[in-house]
Amino acid sequence: MTDIIRAAMLSVVVLSFLLILYSIVLTENERKVKIRNETDKLFDNTRFCTDRQSRFRFRRIIVFLLKYENYKKSIFMNAAKRFMKIAKKTSDPLDKAYSLGWAGKCYEDYGEYATAALCYSAAVELAPSDVFALERLGDYFFDSDSEVDTKNESLESVKRYKQVLEYDPLSARAYYKLGKTYSMRGDNDEAISQYKKSIEVNNAYISSMAETAIEYAKKKDRNNSLKFFCLAMANDLSEFDKLEETIKLCLEKS
Repeated sequence: MTDIIRAAMLSVVVLSFLLILYSIVLTENERKVKIRNETDKLFDNTRFCTDRQSRFRFRRIIVFLLKYENYKKSIFMNAAKRFMKIAKKTSDPLDKAYSLGWAGKCYEDYGEYATAALCYSAAVELAPSDVFALERLGDYFFDSDSEVDTKNESLESVKRYKQVLEYDPLSARAYYKLGKTYSMRGDNDEAISQYKKSIEVNNAYISSMAETAIEYAKKKDRNNSLKFFCLAMANDLSEFDKLEETIKLCLEKS
């Protein structure tokens, strides 16, 4: 009887161990699938298709980033250096621009914003239609443009976002960022116009819906503000309290 109990207990232990092992393997496989899907998405969103060898190198570095980005920030600097190395070695302008764009993104994630901007600028010089580099360059200038008070002064961020739209007229984010720029300068009507264009090309762009509601609230247009407030909430309730408070403050200001 004792032997039977021991055998049963041993079976339970072995079974538990196998279940834990299976769970670990399953979790690891899911993580790998997620990284692979994210990597594929990054490539799908890229305008340029480089040669097979270069794509393999890019994929390897990007997987490396996705795998370790939450553990060590310095990994971005290492990746940036590797992308720069590729850019120096290749003679293909598009390949070089692609590498510089990714190097810029890595420098940006590391906190080296000025260096990132230089990489994006170089990428745009090599490939003017590189919308990724153009958009990131616009984001870089956005903060410095916030210090410009004159409405008639040409802003670098506006220039870059408009260039993005020349090559990609369906970029909802570019319209959104243009709206943010005009809003920052106090041009509510133009901001609303850009936000609406963003929603037209992507009817699920919640940020533009929320910002449109705020801009109408600034104009004391309660009906339109409520309309876009409800539209934003219908798509995502997570920002409800924050958005409601902002709109109330705008409407209450004299």
